[in-house]
Amino acid sequence: MIDDIHQSTGHGIRPICDALGVPRSSYYHAAQATPTQRSDRQIGDLIEEIFKRHRRRYGHRRIWKELADDNVVCAPSRVRRIMRERGLKAIQPKTYVPRTSDGRADKPAPNLLIGQPLPETPDQVWAGDITCIPTTSGWLYLAVVIDLCSRKIIGWALADHLRAELAVDALKQAIGSRSTTRKPIFHSDRGSQYGSAAFRKILRQGGIRQSMSARANPYHNAWTESFMGTLKAEMLDGGCFINAQDARTELFDYIESYYNNHRKHSALGYKSPDQFETLIMSRN
Repeated sequence: MIDDIHQSTGHGIRPICDALGVPRSSYYHAAQATPTQRSDRQIGDLIEEIFKRHRRRYGHRRIWKELADDNVVCAPSRVRRIMRERGLKAIQPKTYVPRTSDGRADKPAPNLLIGQPLPETPDQVWAGDITCIPTTSGWLYLAVVIDLCSRKIIGWALADHLRAELAVDALKQAIGSRSTTRKPIFHSDRGSQYGSAAFRKILRQGGIRQSMSARANPYHNAWTESFMGTLKAEMLDGGCFINAQDARTELFDYIESYYNNHRKHSALGYKSPDQFETLIMSRN
C-alpha cells in the first residue's frame, strides 16, 4: 500500500509513513521480506499425505496439481524428485490389456439406430458395454448400461470374469432402476455376452428390442466407450485399484454419488445426468 501511494503521488517514504502513523522500520522490513520457502521435508510430508490419501493411485503430476490447489508452490520436477527419493511410486496396471468383446454373438441383431437421431427422452435407447478394470491382483471387468438421452448410468456390474452373467447383472439392475412402461431399444456391440441365451431371455421378459453394431463399426456404441474413458481418466490416471473391494467401493462412489448426480456433461448443457432428466420431466 505504501509503495502504491509513493508511486502515485511521488512523495517520499518518510512523509507517507508519518502521515499513516507507520514506523519506517516496519516498511523496510516488509519490503525486504521474501515468501517463506518450504523445505524438501515439508513438501515431502505433504506429498506423502496426498499419496496415501489417494491410495497410491496418484503420480507426480496429479500430486503437483493438488498441491497447487492448496496454494503450495512447487515445480512438478521437484515433486517427482521428492517422490523418487521417498520411494513413492504410483501403482500401475499391467501392460497387457485383455479384450472384452469377441464379436461372436450368435445370430447378431440388426442395428436399429442407423439413420436415427439421438433420443430426446429417457428410456428410449439404452446402450451397454464392457471394459477391463486393473487391480494389483489382476483384472476385473465392468459392464454398464447407459441411457443415451441423459447419459445416465442406470445399471452396472463388476466381476472377475467375462461370462454372460456379467452383462445380465448390469441389465437386471437397469431394469430394476427404471420404473417405466416404455420398451426401450438395447444397443451393444456383437460380444458373445450380449448374444447369449441368458441375456436375450432378460430382454424378451422386459419387452426390450435388441440392436447391435456391425462388426468393426462401433459408432453407435461411442457413448458407452466415452464414459469408460472418462471413468478411467478421472479415477485411475494410468494407475490401478488395490484390489476388488477397493475397486467396487470406488466405482460405486464414482457412478452413484458423483457421475450421475454431480458431474456436468458438455453434451447436456453442462448439467448432470440426473439434472438433465429432471429438466426433461418438468417439460413433459
